[in-house]
Amino acid sequence: MQTNSSVNDLKVPEKQGRKESAKEAEQKLPKWMEKRFPETRQITLDLKRIFVFPTGASGALLVAIVLLFLMGVNFQNTLIYALSFWLLALIIISIFFTYRNLSGLTVRAVQASPCFAGEKAVFELEVSCPKEQKKSAVFLGWKNEDVATVNLHDHHTVHIKLSHSTHRRGRFKPDKLNIFTSYPLGLVKGWSYALLNMNSIVYPAPLLQESADTGDSLDEEADQGMEISRGTTDFSGIRDYQAGDSPRHIHWGAYAKTGKVQTKTFVDYASHDLWLDWDVLAISGVEIKLSHLCAKVLQYHQEQQVYGLKIPGRTIQPASGEAHKNTCLTALALYGEYDENDTPQSSSDGMRG
Repeated sequence: MQTNSSVNDLKVPEKQGRKESAKEAEQKLPKWMEKRFPETRQITLDLKRIFVFPTGASGALLVAIVLLFLMGVNFQNTLIYALSFWLLALIIISIFFTYRNLSGLTVRAVQASPCFAGEKAVFELEVSCPKEQKKSAVFLGWKNEDVATVNLHDHHTVHIKLSHSTHRRGRFKPDKLNIFTSYPLGLVKGWSYALLNMNSIVYPAPLLQESADTGDSLDEEADQGMEISRGTTDFSGIRDYQAGDSPRHIHWGAYAKTGKVQTKTFVDYASHDLWLDWDVLAISGVEIKLSHLCAKVLQYHQEQQVYGLKIPGRTIQPASGEAHKNTCLTALALYGEYDENDTPQSSSDGMRG
């Protein structure tokens, strides 16, 4: 019994060691890939970053080459020998040209455009190569997303726009960008990828809650707004006449009764500044509130209203215009992680992380 138990004890550490070594291998692979593909705004493909492997067409061709070679051996036919070796050379030469089609290619992040959750974020990239090179049928795109085809013949620098689906608000950072080609014959495939340091701001999906309070609040500086003296709209009172008063404002009725010249005074009221206030909303759920406020921002911007935004941890003073709208939407998008240095990602600065 002691012998069996000792054998089992030896087997258990051996299995554990195998599992640990497998985990270590899995962990080493990403680190190895990170060294070759660091996160950066620009990457140039070279020998260490390009992988070439056969396609299904080349596999079928290799089978045909083997069959041809066996026929040549059987019939002692030099023409069949020549054909089989020529086809094999074709595959080998394709490896060189496919690699050359990717080598020297440079991909640089330019800018990202913000979008609403559920829409596609658009990223602009610059693809270039040395002047002495030409690139044909190079494909760039993210997995399960749109793919762009690049040909660099007459122009050695082009700008392309790629889109990526989004599902949640916040700062969206796309996965690795796949770069591949099967030029010139489709017998082998050259593959690489770029981990570009770029992100886009995804706004909450605008969804107005009809059953909720609007979330609007008015400036409480006065019951009817802020008084502006010497106005012309609302009657304020009567005072003694002063030199320079308009004859239209003289209280002629009082003058007829008392013989004393008096002047009627008027005031105007400043228009209220609208506030989109988180605490006023009578709805529950963080994301629902953010979607409602997002819809109200778009509504007030379209109506050219002056409005402000109050959310926990952030207050944006009333203003109007495109820049103010983007500031409010960015604050809603980054709610919970907002940094005062964050700005809308609609320019090249948004790609610099």
